[in-house]
Amino acid sequence: MQPAVPQPQARSPGKVCPAKAGRDNAHMSKQTESNLFMFSPFANKQARFYQDLLNGVLSYPQLGNRLIRLAEQAHIFRQYDMVKEYGQLLANFPLKPYQAIGHYFLAVAANSKGNGDQNEAKRLFELVVDTAPDAYKAKSIMSLGALAFHRGDFDSAHNYLQQTLHSEKLSVAGLQAIRGISVLKSFAGDHAHAIRDLENILPVIKYAPAHIYFDLLNSYAVELGEVGRKDEARNIMRVVLVSPFVFAYPEWRETAQELNPSRRSMVTIGAIPYNVLSMPAREHGEPISLQPKPARVLSFAKGKKKMDKKDKDKETQKSIEEMSFKDLGFKLLEIITTNQADEDQMRLIVAFAMNLFAEPSKPDPDKPAS
Repeated sequence: MQPAVPQPQARSPGKVCPAKAGRDNAHMSKQTESNLFMFSPFANKQARFYQDLLNGVLSYPQLGNRLIRLAEQAHIFRQYDMVKEYGQLLANFPLKPYQAIGHYFLAVAANSKGNGDQNEAKRLFELVVDTAPDAYKAKSIMSLGALAFHRGDFDSAHNYLQQTLHSEKLSVAGLQAIRGISVLKSFAGDHAHAIRDLENILPVIKYAPAHIYFDLLNSYAVELGEVGRKDEARNIMRVVLVSPFVFAYPEWRETAQELNPSRRSMVTIGAIPYNVLSMPAREHGEPISLQPKPARVLSFAKGKKKMDKKDKDKETQKSIEEMSFKDLGFKLLEIITTNQADEDQMRLIVAFAMNLFAEPSKPDPDKPAS
């Protein structure tokens, strides 16, 4: 769920000429392109992308919210070049709340998960704290805590995380702040309290966005491994490693490898010992209703259409079988982002994935049970 962005209030109390309003809406795309895309370093190379981005846009808030959604998706998959581009577009927006959010994404891109320009990221995050809507202000305070941790300034890191927790306790930022505080305790050798902090939020993390849910589970598995509860940690990592985000989070595989006992794969599927922690299923409110849209009617002959579809299905299946695990992840991301999936389509995709992972995996007869 994207944080709500304040909408600017209308400043003209009088009547608006319908003809003028129509002309304004008709020229929205051209106006937006001249005002925004001149600042994008990729505008000339991705003209079609920007045409699609502007398709159906009738107002700046509508375009701004679309850019925020795309930037959040790019951030989830750590595509920092795209995060930077969307941030630049938002930073040059004519509406100030969107400009501040654009600075947040520019800061995320500058930081690049601790591998970029830390000073520039710090400057931008501090700017966001002073100007952005509350949700992004909280995210920036938490990010300042992460930067302080990387600098070795643990007192400042703790203060930033506590500040985030006090302002956004029941939000995603609050959950991440609790995780950050547990990391500080773990770094100090207090693994028992780190585990307690994470266990306190286990009942609610299933309501968090999927990538946050798996990241929190990964942190929990790390701490369980530190205190010798490795069977429970391996069980958790079985859940994490089958997530569709694993290709973008190599640290999850590193956790699994560190927990991997010699001469045995920790991801083998078999009978789970009675004392191994069973993770709660994720929930997202009301059950998802699968209502597929009607298929398009094509002008081909019915018989030829079936043959063509069968041949295409064979080619697609062959292509999928030849893909590596990493290729599959990137292909899924490409399908979602390239086709600009709408909300109904995304619900269908998520519902299919949830139903798929809810089914028990088939044991491999050639591998011993764990």
